[in-house]
Amino acid sequence: MSFSQGVSGLNAANSSLSSIGNNIANSQTVGFKSGRSEFADIYAGAKTGLGATVSGVTQNFAGGALNNTGRNLDIAIDGGGFFRLTDGAQTLYSRNGEFQQTKDGNIANAQGALLTGYNVTNFNNPAAEPTVAAGGNPVPLVIPTERMNAKATTEASLATALDAGAETKTGPFNADNAESYNWSTPNTVFDSLGNAHSVNLFFTKTASNSWSVNGEMALGDESNLPRTVDANETYNGFDPVTNGNGRYSFSDGGNNYTAYVSGASANPDGSFSGGQIRYVQQLPASTLSFNANGNLVEAGQQNKADTLGSSSVSYSLNAQNGSAPIDFSFDFAGSSQTAQEFSASTPQQNGYVSGDLTAINVGKDGMIRGSYSNGQAINLGQIALASFRNEQGLSPVGGNAWVETAASGQAGLGVAGTGQFGSLLGSTLEASNVDLSQQLVEMIIAQRNYQANAQTIKTQDQVLQTAVNLR
Repeated sequence: MSFSQGVSGLNAANSSLSSIGNNIANSQTVGFKSGRSEFADIYAGAKTGLGATVSGVTQNFAGGALNNTGRNLDIAIDGGGFFRLTDGAQTLYSRNGEFQQTKDGNIANAQGALLTGYNVTNFNNPAAEPTVAAGGNPVPLVIPTERMNAKATTEASLATALDAGAETKTGPFNADNAESYNWSTPNTVFDSLGNAHSVNLFFTKTASNSWSVNGEMALGDESNLPRTVDANETYNGFDPVTNGNGRYSFSDGGNNYTAYVSGASANPDGSFSGGQIRYVQQLPASTLSFNANGNLVEAGQQNKADTLGSSSVSYSLNAQNGSAPIDFSFDFAGSSQTAQEFSASTPQQNGYVSGDLTAINVGKDGMIRGSYSNGQAINLGQIALASFRNEQGLSPVGGNAWVETAASGQAGLGVAGTGQFGSLLGSTLEASNVDLSQQLVEMIIAQRNYQANAQTIKTQDQVLQTAVNLR
């Protein structure tokens, strides 16, 4: 009987050494969770036991140290949860956050398994804002590799500080006559092709606490209107070939424009040619009304839409360059009229040029945010996390991954920072939770245990040999 006890002890000690050796070998493996062999005694209806058996290997899922790496696709889970990945054949769960982007825009680990989560919708959709909605079954994350399209301005705002002591103007407004208005300030808007346009707003005091706002947008060189005087060109509503240099007003599609012709030369037949033509579009006039404390009461406009707030007006601009009309609201909220110098806050608007993806970063909630060369930053996806009621029931499959089993139960899904899920830290990796010093001590103990069990076998052999020799 002692032989079987000793052999079982050798097997148990060997299993312990195997677990310790595996822990030591993976002490530098990112996201590795240490394990230990657990034993149970064996009885078969007798008071004397039959030895020991390995009852199982328990893994320690405690978190490892968090180390900053400076690499944006290194991600650590600070708290509970597992990354959810797929290799096409099965769903894998891991704590190793060493990821890289594939040529197709997926995020994958070193073994090629794809990180899953929730992708952006309406990317480059001019009719809707891009959104990331968590929920449902996670899918492989795909970072859009195409350029971000330009977006036309739909909202703009400016808070002005107007001088209540400014002179009241009584004559008609003329952008070319600085005496016809009190102050002007530039703003920028973008058309659907990504061209930037300068919009100048002109403020004219018309009465106490009342101001009119006029504006004009300069048409850029990319406009399709003639830029010089030429008899072979067609001009819309004015004739510089016959009339030469000067200021011309014309309308097109319900919009009012002004053409400035300069530098054209007279020909012997009395016509003109050459020179340059500059165009601006006139914005419809609006009004600003203030109360006795200098606070803005209302921004008014003829045929103002009911959907606009009290401080907003609307403009429709046509850059005459093939782009869609620039239809946007302009909000004067925060404007004031007191005894002060004319000034304005930084203009705000939501249009932009096209841009290339320059960097991606991961937030604490697992949101992947892309930064573009046009200065824009948008959410491109959100990482999904998984949890299990019985983590010990997970089956390790190598490659720093586990798969679920009947013992672990089904995965509970969610996003970082909710429920029992920890936060995600970008440019950070979770180190192995192996305590190397403790493992070395346990290795010595396991070695002594192995030697002691071997000694029981040796002693039993000597006793048996003595008994045989006595006969």
